[in-house]
Amino acid sequence: METARPAGRILVIEDDPDARANLRDILELDHHAVETASSIGEALARSSLAEMAVIILDRRLPDGDALGFLPVLRARAPESAMVIVTAFSDLEGAIEALRQGAADYIVKPIDPDTLRIRTEGLMERRRLSLARERSDSIFRNLVEAAECMIVMLRTRDHAILYFSPFAEQLTGYPAGEVLGKSFLELLVPHADRPRLMTCCREALRGSPQRGIESQIRCRDGRTRVMLRNVRCLPDYDGFPALLIVDHDITELKAAQERALNAERMAAIGQMCAGLAHESRNALQRSQACLEMLALKLVDRPDTLGLIGRVQQAQDDLHRLYEDVREYTAPIKLVLRDCDLAEIWRRAWTHLEPLREGKQAILHEPYGGLNLSCQVDPFRLEQVFRNILDNALTSRDDGVEIAITGSAASLDGRAAICLAIRDNGPGLTPEQHDKIFESFYTTKTRGTGLGMAIVKRIIEAHGGRVGVGKSGARGAEIILTLPRQQGR
Repeated sequence: METARPAGRILVIEDDPDARANLRDILELDHHAVETASSIGEALARSSLAEMAVIILDRRLPDGDALGFLPVLRARAPESAMVIVTAFSDLEGAIEALRQGAADYIVKPIDPDTLRIRTEGLMERRRLSLARERSDSIFRNLVEAAECMIVMLRTRDHAILYFSPFAEQLTGYPAGEVLGKSFLELLVPHADRPRLMTCCREALRGSPQRGIESQIRCRDGRTRVMLRNVRCLPDYDGFPALLIVDHDITELKAAQERALNAERMAAIGQMCAGLAHESRNALQRSQACLEMLALKLVDRPDTLGLIGRVQQAQDDLHRLYEDVREYTAPIKLVLRDCDLAEIWRRAWTHLEPLREGKQAILHEPYGGLNLSCQVDPFRLEQVFRNILDNALTSRDDGVEIAITGSAASLDGRAAICLAIRDNGPGLTPEQHDKIFESFYTTKTRGTGLGMAIVKRIIEAHGGRVGVGKSGARGAEIILTLPRQQGR
C-alpha cells in the first residue's frame, strides 16, 4: 500500500511525555510530519525551526512562559503559525498571546477533532499564502522581464501604484519618483487624456480596452507612440486597480510612415523622370532658338533683356525638375569618418556666388569640440548648403551665421549636436511648424524641398533635426548626429 505524503511539518513543544505523544499521534492521523521538543531551549536548538508550518506549544514550560518566548520564536520562524495550548483558567494569557502574533489557541483538555480541524485550517492558510507568494513572484518576474510598459493605477485618482522596470527605462523616470503621482498629469499629453479617461471608465465597467493607440510623454520631453491595453484588476493589495500595458510602437509607426512616404516619393520620382525625359529635348530646342534669336537681335538691348528673362525661366524650370528628382531618389549613404567642420566649410565655399555683393560672416564658436563623425560627406554637404543658403537669403546684407556644437546622446549612443543660427528676422509660428514639410516655402523662387531634403538626409544617418524656439532672434536649425552608425 502506498504511503501517504506528509501534509506539513509540525513542531509540538510539550514537557509532559504522555501529552506530547498524544498530540503527535493525533496529528499524524492527517499524515503530518510531527517533531517534538520538551522545552523552549530544545526547540530553539533545532536548525529546522524555520521550516515548520505550525508550532504548537504549551502555555507553561519548564524553562519559561510561552508569552516570554513568543517574540523569539517568531523571529526565528517568521512564517510558522504559533498555537498556544492553555488551561481554561488561563484564557486571558492565551488572548494576550494572540495579541502578540499567535495564530490560535487550544483549551485543555484537548479535543482531537478540534485539534485536527484547527491545524488543517492553519495548514490550508499556509498553502494559500505560499501559492500566492509563488504566483506573485511569477507575475513580478514576468512583468519585470516584459519588453513593455506596465503600470498599476489607483482607480479613484489614477495615482501610480506600480511602475515596471521597462517603464523606467522608456520614460526616464525612476519608480520611486513617480509612485503616488497622477499618471495622467505626469506622463499623458493633454490632448490624449480624454481618450485615456474613457478607456479607464470602460475598463472599470468590466470591458477591457485593447489596441488603443496612445501617447506617453517622457522625462526629456519626447513623445512615444504606444499601443495600449487597459483592464481592471479586482484585487491589487486588497483594492481594485487599473492595469495599463503599453507597447512602444514609435519605431514601427516611423517605419510605416517612411515606407508610405517612400511609395509616394517613388511615384512622384517616376512621374518627374518621365516629364524630365520628355521635356529635356523641348527645353534644349527652345534654348537653342533663344540663343539664335539673341544673335540676330544683338542691336536691340530691350529685346535681349526679354530673351534673358525667358532663358532664366527655362533654367528655373530645369532646376525644379532636378530638385524634385533629387528629393524623390532613394538615399544611399557612403559612410566614412569625417570632420563636420570641413564639410560645412566646403559648403560655405560653394555658396560664394550667393554671397557675392553682400557682407556675410560665418562664425564657428564650437569650442574645440571633437567633430569627428561617421557620415556621407556628399550628403552632409547638401544639408549644410541648404541650411546656409536659407540663412544667406534671410536678409539683404550684414548676414551673420554662427555654428555651435556640443556633445550629446542619441538613443543611448554618443552624438554631436550642432546649432546653426542666423541673424535674420527668425521664423513665424507657421514656418516653425512647417519648415520641414515637402514643397513648403515662403520664397518667390524655389521648390520648397530644401529643408525637407535636410530632414531626409539627417534621418537616413539615424539623426534628428529640429528648430530652436520660435520668437527668438534669427532662425536656428538644430542637427543631432550619432558619432558612429549602427552602434
